[in-house]
Amino acid sequence: MMKILMLLEGEFPPDDRVEKEALSLIEKGYQVSIACYTRNDRPKIENYKGIQLYRMPISKLMYKLSAASLVLPVYFLIWRKFVSKLYKDQRFDVIHVHDLPLASVGYYFKKKFKLKLVCDQHEFYSNWIIHTAHYNTLPGKIVKALSAWKSYEKKYLALADLVITIEEPLRSSYLNEVGLPAEKVICLPNMPSGKIFESKVFDPEILTRYQDRFVLFYAGNIDILRGLDVAVRALPLLKNEIPNVLLLLVGKIVKPYNPIELAEKLGVSEHFHFDGWSPIEKLPSYIQASDLCLFTPPANREEINRTIATKIYQYMQLDKPVIVGQAKMMKEFVESRGIGYVIDETSAQDFSQTVLNYYRNKEKEDQRIQENCIRNKENYIWEKSVQRLLDKYKELEAKL
Repeated sequence: MMKILMLLEGEFPPDDRVEKEALSLIEKGYQVSIACYTRNDRPKIENYKGIQLYRMPISKLMYKLSAASLVLPVYFLIWRKFVSKLYKDQRFDVIHVHDLPLASVGYYFKKKFKLKLVCDQHEFYSNWIIHTAHYNTLPGKIVKALSAWKSYEKKYLALADLVITIEEPLRSSYLNEVGLPAEKVICLPNMPSGKIFESKVFDPEILTRYQDRFVLFYAGNIDILRGLDVAVRALPLLKNEIPNVLLLLVGKIVKPYNPIELAEKLGVSEHFHFDGWSPIEKLPSYIQASDLCLFTPPANREEINRTIATKIYQYMQLDKPVIVGQAKMMKEFVESRGIGYVIDETSAQDFSQTVLNYYRNKEKEDQRIQENCIRNKENYIWEKSVQRLLDKYKELEAKL
């Protein structure tokens, strides 16, 4: 049995994509463990749905230093020490690194113990990180100037045995800009699990809670890169014609971004609700309870223009219309399939007018969009897309 150690620079659970990959590999007979960190009081060792978890407690200081890992590599040394102990006990065959930062740690073990190295890129990291809030503070700008993420990305992805990306345009970027050979890079879109989103089993408490509201819904990380301000700023323009309008956010707020304060400042707190993080199994219930879903990130990054967020697929699975901005792939996906509306993501006026047009024609629009979702959604399920990953792992196993 091939043993796989996944490295995740974050808490687990939750991470829907990582969980889906691990469980899909376990179903094929592989043994999968995940090494992650924790900043909370969580067990250092735990079995979660058949995945063996190993958690490394880290301090607040070390968490902050992770952003400067290319400048102060002590962070990587701590990870090496942690993984070395695990390897001594478990003797893994494959080290599967989620996202770019720990790629050098993965390569260290590939080289030292002749392991296979998989680099799983959830983001086009070198393009994504320079736009984050913490990299655009005064200290962050200094760290950014000293952190050669482009060079790091090119070096370590070239040393991997397999590179995974989330959409075909990003795969093209790795081939053309990073210079990776085509046979080494696969595209694995982050599609929803049919086991969860096709079940049609909903939490009645969630459905009842919002049944008297006209719900605008967003699920996912809540930070400066998500474009949520446009929806909050639209609420004063919506509340007169739609007095029961509610902007509902489910996820994790990444400070210093704070949409709650913005809603208070605009005097629309009664039309705004943050419901915190929800397990993926509850997400279909929230979507079912909603009228109109949204994802309107600023289209000012190469990475966001070359991806389709998993939430777009999730909304489609529940036949819900979605509002997107000008991000190229999501705009084209929604328009070509007739499953929602495209706006100028910088304009609260455009957002509110789109919502009002839908509200005034809700019955007709719901029928049209539901028909289009039903026509398309069966092609966008994890159980179909994951086969590419399983095929590549079979190839890796044959080379051990």
